[in-house]
Amino acid sequence: MSLRASHRLRESGDRQFVAALARGLALLRAFRPDDRFLGNLELARRTGLPKATVSRLAHTLTELGFLTHSPAREAYALGAGVLALGHTYLAAHSVRAAARPLMEEFAQSVRATVALGEKDGDHMMIVEICHGSPTYRLRLDVGQRVPHNTTALGRAYLAALPPAERAEKIEFLCRAAPPGERGEIAARLERSLREYDRHGFVHSLGEWHPEFFAVGAPLVSSDGTHILALSCSGPAFEMSRRRLLGEIAPRLVRLRDEIQAAVRNYF
Repeated sequence: MSLRASHRLRESGDRQFVAALARGLALLRAFRPDDRFLGNLELARRTGLPKATVSRLAHTLTELGFLTHSPAREAYALGAGVLALGHTYLAAHSVRAAARPLMEEFAQSVRATVALGEKDGDHMMIVEICHGSPTYRLRLDVGQRVPHNTTALGRAYLAALPPAERAEKIEFLCRAAPPGERGEIAARLERSLREYDRHGFVHSLGEWHPEFFAVGAPLVSSDGTHILALSCSGPAFEMSRRRLLGEIAPRLVRLRDEIQAAVRNYF
């Protein structure tokens, strides 16, 4: 959960919400894939927490094994406890286990990258990814996050939300963008979501990265409370709009249906 989300929950008067725990998790979330060590000052900047609070939280997380401290650098790195939690999550993810062989086969057949993602705060987190092209490899791996508004993975998640919640989320994404970009972001999202209403998939044609085209489709649990998303992406010079929307997108929807059938009893 983002620190912004924790603020929203506190302001709502939720008495079950433990703000101190949210701050500690925000500290762990401050680390990015290319970070090794972060000092108190940088952690405070990224989380918006006072430096004294960061110091106490970092000490506690170090004692618990979720951070390690380097006295020479006067900085912290993620500890093995974080890896243990991540490994346990992935090992217990029944949809990921069932989806992997189907995704692998699909990725190889279309020579593209297929990803499975789950909502993580204001982003989508990759929980499985398969690369099927011998010449193209999307620079993403399990555990990395991508935005909601510009990616097919994020748009597929938005598409499956109840209408009121979807509208609220789109409004939030637009408010978070620079003022001059809000109208264009809203228009692009609406165009992609109309595609979903008509055909059952969304698309992102160079909006996340100008060289990448992608389509996506959501997976919704049988009780409607849990949403995952699938995407298929490739370089624009191989993944033309015509091929992507006319050939690959319908096949991705069928792949989604196969995965949902395989996990019907526990998703």
